[in-house]
Amino acid sequence: MVLNLLRRVWPQTFPAKPTLTSANLPPQSNRVVIITGSTAGIGLELARILYSAGATVYIAARNEQKAQATIQALTAEDPTASGKLNFLPLDLSDLTTIGPFVTQFLERESRLDLLFNNAGVALQPLTQRTAQNLEPQLGINCAAPYLLTTLLSDVLTRTAAHAPPDSVRVIWSSSMIVETLAPRGGVPAKELDDPSSNVYRNYAISKTGNWFLADRFAKKFAAAAGKDEKAVVSVTVNPANAYTGIYDDAPKLVVWMCKPIFYTALEGANSLLWAGCSSEVTVADSGRYIIPFGRWHPCPRGDLVEEMSKGDEGNAVGLEKWCERVTADFR
Repeated sequence: MVLNLLRRVWPQTFPAKPTLTSANLPPQSNRVVIITGSTAGIGLELARILYSAGATVYIAARNEQKAQATIQALTAEDPTASGKLNFLPLDLSDLTTIGPFVTQFLERESRLDLLFNNAGVALQPLTQRTAQNLEPQLGINCAAPYLLTTLLSDVLTRTAAHAPPDSVRVIWSSSMIVETLAPRGGVPAKELDDPSSNVYRNYAISKTGNWFLADRFAKKFAAAAGKDEKAVVSVTVNPANAYTGIYDDAPKLVVWMCKPIFYTALEGANSLLWAGCSSEVTVADSGRYIIPFGRWHPCPRGDLVEEMSKGDEGNAVGLEKWCERVTADFR
């Protein structure tokens, strides 16, 4: 058991060098990208890379002033870039903002090549709730990106029908905490409406939920496409133990203890870049788990893989149904 845990954790704690970075990224001209959580940390670094490579990048954020400052800074850094940067308001802690975000996006764009469900929160106390009174980690990390991806599914599918095979993708950011603290089965059904008082457990459940949702959408996209080679790819990725603002609410002692194994936001962005742009990722890989800095997980947890294979009896479908229920009024 300890050996298996070590096999899962070691390559994520001490990852191999990235094989895809801004230095060898092919041009991304004519590609349209949405990145949640892109005014800071990993999302900001990813936006910088894709904008410089020629993509049209949508900064999805709740703070317009911060988003506009981000756009100005990135434009000033690379004034000759052929890419575009746009802001649209989105607050993942309030499901009422997601529909208007999608409406505004579709008024501007007829395609969507990459959706990075990157934004998230960690270690939120139970005293905090979302606008819809959900436990914040399940609400922001799972229910909100579920709704966003659901509302964008049609444009993603239409884009994939005419884009090069394997190129249209949804990327779900997860965490190595899935390996160490997620309970057996990943997302216990009883804790969806009655979460634990342990914030570490809740965070681990929500990050396992990102993998489960990646798998559920992989199956949905495959069914919608008819032809597998034209399906939208949906994968999850642990970017790395990157020191970003997600740790703002973490105990100082925990942050101090983890500093020796922290990586930079740019290094974490390289993991997402590989997930979104590498030619090594295909429709056949949809639903799989990526580890830093762009490799397939060599030995994912068997109990979690089993839950995704159980269909209606598994916790992956259970989470999907819960997300469907709590977001029903906002679709």
